Amino acid sequence: MRRVRVSVLWIVLWSLASVASAQDRVVVRGGTLLDVRDGSLRADAVIVVEGDRVVSVTTGGSAPAGGTILDATGKFILPGFVDVHVHYPGWAAELFLNHGITTVVDLGNSYEWIKAQREGIERGAIPGPRLFHGGKILDAPRQLSVDPNGISQKTYQPVASAEEARRAMRKYVGNVQVMKVYGDRLAPAALRAAVEEADKVNIPVIGHFTDVRDAIEAGAHGVEHTASVAGAIVDPEALAEAQPKLRQGFRYRPEAVIDETKVPEIVRSMVEAGLYLNPTLRQTWRGDRTHRELGFPYQDFDLLINNWRLRYVPADYPALVLRGYQQIGPWNWADLSQYEQDFHHRSFQNSSLIAKVFVDAGGKLYAGTDAGANVTPGLAMHQELQLIVRAGIGELQALQAATLNPAELMRMAGRLGTVEEGSVGDLLILEENPLQDIRNTRKIWKVMSRGQILSGEYDPDFRNPIPRDLLVDYFPSPAIQDVSPEALLEGAGEVTLTLRGTGFTPYSTVHFGGVELETEWIGPSRMTAELVAELLRPGTFAVRAENPGFGGRPTLVSNEFLVPVIPTALAPTEFPSPKV
Repeated sequence: MRRVRVSVLWIVLWSLASVASAQDRVVVRGGTLLDVRDGSLRADAVIVVEGDRVVSVTTGGSAPAGGTILDATGKFILPGFVDVHVHYPGWAAELFLNHGITTVVDLGNSYEWIKAQREGIERGAIPGPRLFHGGKILDAPRQLSVDPNGISQKTYQPVASAEEARRAMRKYVGNVQVMKVYGDRLAPAALRAAVEEADKVNIPVIGHFTDVRDAIEAGAHGVEHTASVAGAIVDPEALAEAQPKLRQGFRYRPEAVIDETKVPEIVRSMVEAGLYLNPTLRQTWRGDRTHRELGFPYQDFDLLINNWRLRYVPADYPALVLRGYQQIGPWNWADLSQYEQDFHHRSFQNSSLIAKVFVDAGGKLYAGTDAGANVTPGLAMHQELQLIVRAGIGELQALQAATLNPAELMRMAGRLGTVEEGSVGDLLILEENPLQDIRNTRKIWKVMSRGQILSGEYDPDFRNPIPRDLLVDYFPSPAIQDVSPEALLEGAGEVTLTLRGTGFTPYSTVHFGGVELETEWIGPSRMTAELVAELLRPGTFAVRAENPGFGGRPTLVSNEFLVPVIPTALAPTEFPSPKV
């Protein structure tokens, strides 16, 4: 059955593809070319692009005859940006391209869909940025409690041993350009085997890790987020002092409790191992006060809500992005104590510190935004670069994180990430110099993708001809899998119900027979609720969980779980006790 589905995708792809007509030569002249290798500026540049390649870069002189002439006098020319961590949604093509992101690297998606999407883009049948992708994410075998859309089967590849990891990697050779691993869960032998197989075919391995030393030992190439760096230098005393002050379920970030004196040592080991680091300062810390102070929520709102031409963006996605600014973990930031808010902010500050010390030690950052998960595709890159510079890192190093370094990490140096003879025809042309103010990356005059000058507009009727086959509910309803006790006894007095399931939040409520109960949130998969004696009358009652809506959405209601209340006269000798 699966082979039939895949075949249908390719049939659609072939029917949409057409023979590309020869493209005109494009000459970009008069602008100042910014060399991202050293920050030097070449005034009055003449850049000749034929097809999808830069064929010459000179300074001064007249433009060669023929083709389209683009007068960029007074502008600043850079290579197109590369976002090295996206979960590509089929509707995001224009958002990426119009923000100057001409290449994206997908690190987790429905595998067959993303493979077909890349092929469609390469053939010119589907509009979009240059797309690289991995296979299914290598992960340890695990039990996913609820998987209604088949997410685990589509995006995760469980491997329990080194041999399974090798077989999994060999399956993807020739079909992927990168591999992502959950190194925080994989067995060490399986992780090392995966990297060894990737090295044989020159494919970078990027992943999540609990302790960055595991990535170093395995020989991985890219590290997502700063948590694994912090995980290697946690200060036990600082952690012990903080934990009693944090509420139950508050997911502490290790960055908040690091021993700052050990940062230089751990980043030095990363640099010596040649590890690249993606700090994800925008996505990981989206609930931090800094993002609100910089006006990021207004920027996302203005783009996603005020621009009617983006009406094709799924209605829930802007709400998801904006809600992120209000949340620290599952809580609204305003509901947390000042200590908890400050604790989260300290995590953000230390994450920025790690990134700065890493760069100062010669380390190479690569910029990835997690676009498609909970940030705005395209715009998030410019916010990320602003946060990198805010961390005390120079504008040039920030630009390198979106150009030169990703190209090196992806084994594409000389082709991506620079503007030189033989590089791809992807240009970002700005009104002002980003070396003077990184926010100038947003002042986009023109974008060239694959040698074509883009209009910079949004088509309100944009449609991806191969829609994403993985349904994502950005605001999933709570789901109850089990309620304990399974039966209640009339007149038993007060009883504590325990609900197990998914999608529970600190704002969830439990209802018994239509009556809202006093509810305590234990975690996303567990809640308790107090039943008063008056409710224990004979009958069968529906237990359900409710999550409040967001942004005008209706209340999200779970399935109903039936619990009988047995009359005293019919009670068995031994009544079932609650599960633990």
